[in-house]
Amino acid sequence: MIYLNAAPQGANYEKSLDLIGLIFKGGWVMIPLLLLSILTIVIVIERYLFLGKQGVGKKNNFENFLAALKVGNNTEAARLCEEDNAAWSRIFQYAALTEISGDEQEKLMDQAANVEVAYLERRLNVLSIVAGVAPLLGFIGTIAGVITIFFDISTTADISIGVISEGLYQKMVSSAGGLVVGIIAFVFYQLLQNSVDKFVAQMEEYSLQLKTLFLQGK
Repeated sequence: MIYLNAAPQGANYEKSLDLIGLIFKGGWVMIPLLLLSILTIVIVIERYLFLGKQGVGKKNNFENFLAALKVGNNTEAARLCEEDNAAWSRIFQYAALTEISGDEQEKLMDQAANVEVAYLERRLNVLSIVAGVAPLLGFIGTIAGVITIFFDISTTADISIGVISEGLYQKMVSSAGGLVVGIIAFVFYQLLQNSVDKFVAQMEEYSLQLKTLFLQGK
């Protein structure tokens, strides 16, 4: 009787996937993907540290600033802005200046807000580019690997399933790596952009409170 699933005596079919070894089998594309992943990590850490220093959420500090303006103590208001040295204070510090008109104050605050938002969004476009480029690089690596496999088949006439499947799973590593890097970059891009949007909304709320104060004549 013949058993189709019988393995040759002494053969060992036990295999395990070593993650590090598998990554190295991804080919040359894994090098730029590794560099892109390092770039993503560096940008994410730097942006979160930067955003943490910009006064997002420091509502008590602004309320103290607003209270000083309300009683006409512009000197104290200016001191609070200089002491805090955060994004909100660099925007609204012009409201404490008595030597310029209200219209000039508003123009200066608008310009300062645009500058601060630009600083907050710095390097986020790089994360967006990585999110789009990394999967494409991985796909190119897989296509290049498949071309190599079929070229070897055409020269050796070896079309066994073992040769094809082993080559394919190795080359698919580059696609998987590209997707992982791209997804990570995309997720953190969205999270960081959401933090910037929250800051903009907060500054608009502060601006509305400040305009209300001016309309009330302090």
